[in-house]
Amino acid sequence: MKYSIIYSALAYFITTLSYSQLDSIQKLDEVFVVDRQINRFSTGQILQSISSQTLKETPGLLTDVLKENTPIFFKQNGYGMVSSPSFRGTTAQQTAVVWNGFNINSQFNGQTDFNTLLVDGFDELSVRPGGGSVIYGTGAIGGSIHLKNELRFSGETNSSLSARVGSFSTYQNLLKASTSNDKWSLSLALSRLSSENDYDWPGTNRQNLNGEFEHYNANLSVSRKIDQNNRITYHGMYFNGDRNFSLVFPSDTPSNYANEDHRHMLEWESRFSEVKSVFKLAYFDEFFEYTANVNTPRPTGATAQTALARYSLFYTYRDFDFNVLSEYNYSTADGANVLSESRTIASFALLSKYHWNDLTAEVSVRQEYSDVYDSPFLFSSGLNYEFSNYVTAKANVSKNFRIPTFNDLYWEGSGRTDLLPETSNQAEASLIFSDTKDKHQLSLTGYYNDITNLIRWTPNTENIWQPENVDKVETYGLEANFRSQLQYGEHKLRINSLYAYTISENKQTGFQLTYVPKHQLTNNLTYEFGRFSTKVQSLFNGEVFTRANNSEGDILEDYMLWNASVSYLLPEFQDLKLSFQVRNIADTPYQTLENRPLPGRHFFIQTQLNF
Repeated sequence: MKYSIIYSALAYFITTLSYSQLDSIQKLDEVFVVDRQINRFSTGQILQSISSQTLKETPGLLTDVLKENTPIFFKQNGYGMVSSPSFRGTTAQQTAVVWNGFNINSQFNGQTDFNTLLVDGFDELSVRPGGGSVIYGTGAIGGSIHLKNELRFSGETNSSLSARVGSFSTYQNLLKASTSNDKWSLSLALSRLSSENDYDWPGTNRQNLNGEFEHYNANLSVSRKIDQNNRITYHGMYFNGDRNFSLVFPSDTPSNYANEDHRHMLEWESRFSEVKSVFKLAYFDEFFEYTANVNTPRPTGATAQTALARYSLFYTYRDFDFNVLSEYNYSTADGANVLSESRTIASFALLSKYHWNDLTAEVSVRQEYSDVYDSPFLFSSGLNYEFSNYVTAKANVSKNFRIPTFNDLYWEGSGRTDLLPETSNQAEASLIFSDTKDKHQLSLTGYYNDITNLIRWTPNTENIWQPENVDKVETYGLEANFRSQLQYGEHKLRINSLYAYTISENKQTGFQLTYVPKHQLTNNLTYEFGRFSTKVQSLFNGEVFTRANNSEGDILEDYMLWNASVSYLLPEFQDLKLSFQVRNIADTPYQTLENRPLPGRHFFIQTQLNF
């Protein structure tokens, strides 16, 4: 930890000296995005962005948006229930969720339940496949999901109001507003999503029972330009969720889960010529309460708090870009079954990038220091090379990790403080073919990932379940993405296709990991003519094993889903947009988790007003 303090002091000293030597002043950008590293230091990796328009047109759960636009597979305990991702064949804990630059995975289990995040409050989502631990820390092994809020200093005031109603008594409301001048910028989003969630199980005479949920979400961003080269920004996110857990059998005991999350971040940015200094303070609070029997409620729960301080120094010299990162993290947790404990983490990272003609090269390193575990030295190195205006090659190698969670370390009677972090050595390479106007593009990516010290809970000699560093896993595969835009007069056609082939094997047994499909294919076709637009979508997921020994009798069959939507814009009524959507058109029975059927054919109607 003392080294990180020294690094922070050194970075501050360098910044102060730089300020005293610089005369020119550069104005801050009109569009302000807080997560600065993702675009600057992702050399050798392909980023995928999901636009705000796509977020508006997709149902309110983050799971729905990602499964329809990325190659991530989601395991769901029923619609709206617990949702866990598998990104390039890795576990849910090995996918990092990053909010405005900070990793927000749970301190308890090391993952994010993607059905507890509503997409309405965000301006854009970005997906970064592959390792990212050098920048974003623990969990960024399979990939990372980035939730972004943008602030503009355009002097405009905008607002939108949308309402959505659908099958199973599902209701969704959103109010979003932003205003700014040349000094201030403010953005606000308030949303609510609820559902009785009592859908019929396709192919059976049963109904989803005890599945109702209600979620509230609020996002607030405010930024103030102090002068031409100093700005202070606040970002806040609040989530409150209350949901029952769907029953496997009607005779099961009905249960309930409620959670509440507060996330706050304050940032001070200063920029002089080629030097930019960014100091951030953040505070996260997560709380959950579980009731095993709602008929005789005796809830148990836990709470965790995290305080973070991060200092970043960005410097550009000729063809070089540098970023020095120093971060201090203090976390504490307390509750039922979790011992009241805390941990401290200090980290230092150096990111460097070089541009030379058609070649871009990047080398980055990171070291963490903790009072609980020994952290490995991390690195990342990437190359981009443009062979021509039509062909680009990318390559990246990196070492990444995931730290033990509070549950792993401090679960009462089972936690172990001698656990090692999971480590991952990975490599990937891509070829990108595109036309000069970037209207048509095909990308091919191959990757390999070797994971050691995988933490798994197993029974010991006294039949007590404890976490251990037991498994070694290798994942490899191929990803292909084709997109095309065609326009003839007022007729516009957009095509986007994603294919993923994934092998994820236990190196000791040679078996494919459970709930990892080898084949996934997603197609989106959008047609627009004037005020009218329609979209057709197909999603294919291959079969998955539900047992570690890959038993042929324990397989969830592959399935193909079809969705379609139409919308019409009425500009004379405050740009009123009316949309109708049907999902799972063929009423296909399917599951992503054993004995947890998902909805058959269902419908949604949405209205959206823009002011």
